[in-house]
Amino acid sequence: MMKIAVTLARKGTGKTSPNPAVGAVIVKNGKIIGKGYHRKAGLAHAEINALREAGIEAKDAEMYVTLEPCNHFGRTPPCTDAIIKAGVKKVFVGMRDPNPLAAGSGIGRLRNAGIEVEAGILEKECSEINEAYIKYITTKTPFVTLKLAATLDGKIAAFTGESKWITGEPSRKYVSWSALERC
Repeated sequence: MMKIAVTLARKGTGKTSPNPAVGAVIVKNGKIIGKGYHRKAGLAHAEINALREAGIEAKDAEMYVTLEPCNHFGRTPPCTDAIIKAGVKKVFVGMRDPNPLAAGSGIGRLRNAGIEVEAGILEKECSEINEAYIKYITTKTPFVTLKLAATLDGKIAAFTGESKWITGEPSRKYVSWSALERC
């Protein structure tokens, strides 16, 4: 089930900043009754979307979520409150949230409410989804990706400053045109 949550989380990649991309699946009696992912910053988190889909059936169900549920107020209320209120009996967490506002408090809150929590399920896959988020939260520096075409001597333009294509047509079709248009 965590693999399904990972797939859901990937749908939000690049759309949730400054929040992480998260996926959630709710299962009862071996059947998926709710799925959700964080679509965009400011909108409902994955857990809330999955709980809405599951409705009252979430009581005594299990939740699989790629990142520790939040336990603090931001643009939205804490997911832990909704999970507790829904009566979920067990939560499987892909990875702990490295954000100091969360960092273990979500898991602690759920456990204090009598919900069984198991963490570290497919942790590597879950952390790869939020590589940029984790980098920023832990270092306060951005995660930067650079794709650069250069000549064999490491140049990107002629010594005169004149620019010429140094890649082929297939490469130019593959790159981000919005970046090329700004050049």
